[in-house]
Amino acid sequence: MLGTAVIASGSYRRSRSGSFCKINEIYLIGDQLREALQDASLIKNRKYHLRTYRSCIVGKELIDWLVKNKHCNSREAAIDGMKILQQHSLIHHVCDDHEIKDEVLFYRFRRDDDTYMQDKDLSLFYRALELYNGLSTRTVGIIRSYQQDGELYRNAFQGSEFVDYLLREGTVYSREDAVILGRRLLENDTIRHVTDDFHFRDDSRLLYQFTLDFSQRRHLAEVFNYAPHSQKRHDLQTDKASSSRRQFQFHTPKSSPTHSPERVRKRRSTCGNSDSEGGRGNASSAKADRLRSMSGDSGNGTDCSETATEQFGTTRSVLLRHASVDELESPDTPYIKQTIKIQSDPVGYGFVIRGNSPTYVQAVDPMGPAAVAGLKVRQYLYSVNGVYVLRSDHKTVGKLIMQSVSHVTLVVMTHKRDAGL
Repeated sequence: MLGTAVIASGSYRRSRSGSFCKINEIYLIGDQLREALQDASLIKNRKYHLRTYRSCIVGKELIDWLVKNKHCNSREAAIDGMKILQQHSLIHHVCDDHEIKDEVLFYRFRRDDDTYMQDKDLSLFYRALELYNGLSTRTVGIIRSYQQDGELYRNAFQGSEFVDYLLREGTVYSREDAVILGRRLLENDTIRHVTDDFHFRDDSRLLYQFTLDFSQRRHLAEVFNYAPHSQKRHDLQTDKASSSRRQFQFHTPKSSPTHSPERVRKRRSTCGNSDSEGGRGNASSAKADRLRSMSGDSGNGTDCSETATEQFGTTRSVLLRHASVDELESPDTPYIKQTIKIQSDPVGYGFVIRGNSPTYVQAVDPMGPAAVAGLKVRQYLYSVNGVYVLRSDHKTVGKLIMQSVSHVTLVVMTHKRDAGL
């Protein structure tokens, strides 16, 4: 990945500390664990001091079972994993007096005492799970494969058939209520349009899919991949980022790794803050590279926005699908706006743009100021320093950016599927 991940907020997407996709994965891991513990007869009524606690499990027995069944490789990891489920309101102490401990204490899954309904996101997840189970049955048969525009979409369903099902089951009172529920599910990343181009609509021409594979079995240890503050997840992200840096390089219009912003920045760092003639020479060269990059003058007659490459020299666009200006400005657009302020360094801003009406980010130097500020590939440029540029070509946009020598303020539009990477 060339850019860095950012969490964005938008017109219909609420700001959240983590993406809904990751939270839903944690919910599903917890629910599948609950079912497994029920099958193992570990969830049952228990008595303590003449009082009966219904549908609960003993903390020590829970940790024993998790390690024995290889859900985690140690008791410490099992405790940490269960604490993540507790933080996401999936399980709690029967009197809400303790966090998860490897002791003889009673815990209960919130779905077994209906307290999960106090959490709107968790309540919506369980509603989606029930809908998935209903839509997947052979008698209903709404979820199936569809051929559309030469593409095969598996496990998809039509928007209108989804609405029909909700009305038939009495889940909603009107088609309008069904559309509202569908939009809530889409905004929580529980369902998606097959090409991520439309919000939920009561339309037989639009196909949707559940974002989660509810049938795939999961282990508790997988929560560390999704929990935002998990140390193990942090290690995984570090390894992934290191792998990404090994796989990709950012080349300037000179099409030579020797002159890439990464190499220039590394050479510049070896000079420290020295005012020697060599240091000033590097800064001048770097500033010239930035001006050529942003103005489109590559020094060889090739426009810079067309020469951002990966390690193997490909110039293919990074866009999954080209969006028109009308789509970006539509009230139902899946793209959300975000303001990014980038402070230039001696090399420049560290990104390459491409495209004409609209212009988008083709590449981002992972060690440059744009990446630090949160700029990502596939983002469309809406404005530059307050100037509307959505209908401008990349050369015009590049000149506007070039006018900002020290810093630039961009308003970009990010697709909701990329906003939580």
